[in-house]
Amino acid sequence: MTTHETLPETRISRLKVPAPEDLPPTIAEFFERTEALEGYVPNWLKAFALGGPGFTRLNAYLFPLLLGSPDSPSTLTLREREIVATVVSVANRCSYCHALHVDGLGKVLGDHRLAHRVALDHREVTELTDRERLLSDLAITLTHTPGEVSDARIEELRAVGLSDEDIYEAVQIISIINATNRISIALGVLPDAELFAAPTGPAQ
Repeated sequence: MTTHETLPETRISRLKVPAPEDLPPTIAEFFERTEALEGYVPNWLKAFALGGPGFTRLNAYLFPLLLGSPDSPSTLTLREREIVATVVSVANRCSYCHALHVDGLGKVLGDHRLAHRVALDHREVTELTDRERLLSDLAITLTHTPGEVSDARIEELRAVGLSDEDIYEAVQIISIINATNRISIALGVLPDAELFAAPTGPAQ
């Protein structure tokens, strides 16, 4: 009789992941809302929840910036914010964040193929606006060589219609995505299977 070994459960983080029953009530409720909305709880949320109150503080800063909120309306479009998040995640070679933001950008664009093209090289995507291209260039510079952000670069951004408030928000988004990229890389967060189930072409 042939027996089959049970494969070990795939880990989602290098560090321990809090069990659902050990989560603080506020985080457990947040996970329940997320699962009801998305159909699953992303691995990055499960892994980052180890921080407890720190997890809550991080998300209180991250989500309004990236997704917007009634109390803190964004000055950039959701499309612009997701393009920036995608470009930063690719620049940092964060596999989890790359998959997450390409999926998110594909949904915003209604075209997952275009989202993948942005991830490959935003400079070759003619469908991007001048604003989006310059914001992406800023994302690369601030990620790799922040000391090269200059007065001339700021003037280029202003020249395509970005206000100082827009630019400040872009800098904050680029910076917080860099932070979450680095946390995800350090923890070795495993990309969710759901991120690879998205269509590759334009939404119907």
